[in-house]
Amino acid sequence: MAEIGKVKEVKDDLVVVRLERKEACAHCRACVAGADAMDMIIEAENKCEAKEGDWVHITLDQSSFLSAVLIIYIIPLAGLLAGVTIGYILSNQNEVVALVTGIVFTALCYLGIKINESKFKNEKKYRPVAEEITEAPVYEEEHHPHPMHQ
Repeated sequence: MAEIGKVKEVKDDLVVVRLERKEACAHCRACVAGADAMDMIIEAENKCEAKEGDWVHITLDQSSFLSAVLIIYIIPLAGLLAGVTIGYILSNQNEVVALVTGIVFTALCYLGIKINESKFKNEKKYRPVAEEITEAPVYEEEHHPHPMHQ
């Protein structure tokens, strides 16, 4: 997974990069929202020694990306299904109890993820990397400059 973004700030060995939000992640909000709804702000490891204003290629290892998806989406879904099943069985097939149990299990999964968030943030495998400095992307809308060029 590779993207191009503009460096907004340099912090020690990290860069704060503004990327254009792709349609696939437009509503996720897992990363910090930028000034524009189509932008997102991320921190990336600065392997290319980029400076403020540089355009950089941002990469994230595919296996790390899939692990993050598993943590954020699949684990809570498994909690929901387990909670609904357990609630349904233990309540003698009462759908309301099954639903409430499913919601509780899902909330517990998200709570577990939130408690371990600092652990995930400190693991370098989940951190994007600014691999190389590149040219600014060319957008087709010549008459309406893209907000990231501002």
